[in-house]
Amino acid sequence: MEQALERLQKINRYLLGNVKEEHGVGLLNGKLGLSIYFYHLARKSEDQEFLKIADSLLGEIFEKLSEAKLPTDFENGLAGIAWGISYLVNLDFVEADLDDTLGELDDRIYKYLEDQKTNLPANLQNGIIGYLVYCFDRLESSLKSGHQSNTYIFQKLSAGLLNQLGQLIEEEKLQDREPQLFNIFWDLPLVLIVLAKAKRLEVNSYKVDRILDFLLPNLLSLFPCLQSNRLFLLLGIESVLEEIDNAALKKHAEFLKNSIDMEVIFNSESKNLNIQVINGVSGLRLLGKKIGEITGDNSFLPSDKLIFEKFNESVCWGEADFYSPFKKNIGLVSGLSGIGWTLLESLEFEKKSNSLKV
Repeated sequence: MEQALERLQKINRYLLGNVKEEHGVGLLNGKLGLSIYFYHLARKSEDQEFLKIADSLLGEIFEKLSEAKLPTDFENGLAGIAWGISYLVNLDFVEADLDDTLGELDDRIYKYLEDQKTNLPANLQNGIIGYLVYCFDRLESSLKSGHQSNTYIFQKLSAGLLNQLGQLIEEEKLQDREPQLFNIFWDLPLVLIVLAKAKRLEVNSYKVDRILDFLLPNLLSLFPCLQSNRLFLLLGIESVLEEIDNAALKKHAEFLKNSIDMEVIFNSESKNLNIQVINGVSGLRLLGKKIGEITGDNSFLPSDKLIFEKFNESVCWGEADFYSPFKKNIGLVSGLSGIGWTLLESLEFEKKSNSLKV
């Protein structure tokens, strides 16, 4: 535990040393993700200095939002930024009226999608899955606020994106085969997660059922070689099963569950470089946590001991120049923010102490 706390302190020092450097403002690789991390750090430590840093980063992001050159995608652009701001508001990190705050971003994203949605790939980073994550979040916010015009717009936009996603799937333009190595951007489980969300929100339910029917034969025959990929596929299937009752899919989920051993994943499949969210133990912990939230089964949530050992043993902290880019990467998905957040969720410490101060 003490080693893990020391590691977190070092991560915070790296992040603070890079906070003023030129980085993108996006959610997954840029300063919005870093801001989200510092908001969580400030809340858990009750350290106002971290809160000031988070607020300053968010202010910087808003200043840059008017730049026309910002992309619209989820990974680095406006869709991810809108989702991240909504996340901060919904968790009471900041106060804002989302419909007012995000109105201009919504307009820019809507215009782009109306022009380009037939040319988009399926993926999360800059494709339809990412835009659906954004649209569903905005739809939920609009339903809660009673903003009828926004509700109609995001229902219509989501329905159109689902139609386009279904076409890509039928044309076999989806990454449904198992990746050679675990990667959080594997299309197939992510598609299942967004389809489950569409079902929950009653968006284009008929199309969702058609897509699931099309995918079902492949799902029932798919048994990934890597146990880490089985875990990701299991999350996608459990997400669907939360919304629909399918005996064959339930049976396959149980088959996958019985074939997954977290210690084997950590000891055999996760190499010393793999500690980020995108392809390592931080991502695996996230998947295990999400499965537990859906099913109540926390057996796939890796122990803190496994997490700490993997982080402490990683060669990424080495002094060689080869590891310098890693120490300067602030990203939630591929960088230190995501790793720090994983440690933060696992650590217990006395609030208002100096244990997390830099």
